[in-house]
Amino acid sequence: MALDRTRWQQFVACCVSLWALAWIAGQFIAPAPAHGPSALGVLGELAARVGLTGGGWAERVAETWQHSGGGLAIFGGLLWAATTERGQLPALLGWVAVMLGAERLGYRPAMLVAVASMAGFVVLLWITAQISRRFLDRTTLFPDDVVRAGVTAAALSAVVPLFAPTLFLARLGNPYLAKGPRPIPAQRCEQSRVHDQERS
Repeated sequence: MALDRTRWQQFVACCVSLWALAWIAGQFIAPAPAHGPSALGVLGELAARVGLTGGGWAERVAETWQHSGGGLAIFGGLLWAATTERGQLPALLGWVAVMLGAERLGYRPAMLVAVASMAGFVVLLWITAQISRRFLDRTTLFPDDVVRAGVTAAALSAVVPLFAPTLFLARLGNPYLAKGPRPIPAQRCEQSRVHDQERS
């Protein structure tokens, strides 16, 4: 489900996944949470490793974001909440917003704010669905659907950092997987049955 994207979305998802995975891993490698690498610092380090040196552009962008508000983490959480099976791009944009918001808030506060804003939005919709169900004959929000959509959005957003390794393993193992026979469409079955009856 998470791997089911168009080619360009797979490329963007791999870039965001590697960036987020390196950023998260850096927080656990750092000796203290306060010394964890920033998202833009990680991006600058990755760019420098592949030879894309820009004379400290990551530091200048980080300074700009640090002087701005931390509302990007809230926006990132709302983008996570907008993620669906057919529309997984908000999850990627949400991770970018959270990582940029962490330039001011820090890793842990930015993640907590994003998760809280996403959960708060889903809970607000759930409460609205409960209230509207009591007062209206026809409702556009159903509590079960809200919970189901929220769980799907959370799962698809949570696996973004693991997208690149999962895609790599899927591509690596694809030639070795046995593929079962494809089911025959109902129309072809009907045509085959009619053709057999005509022959007999």
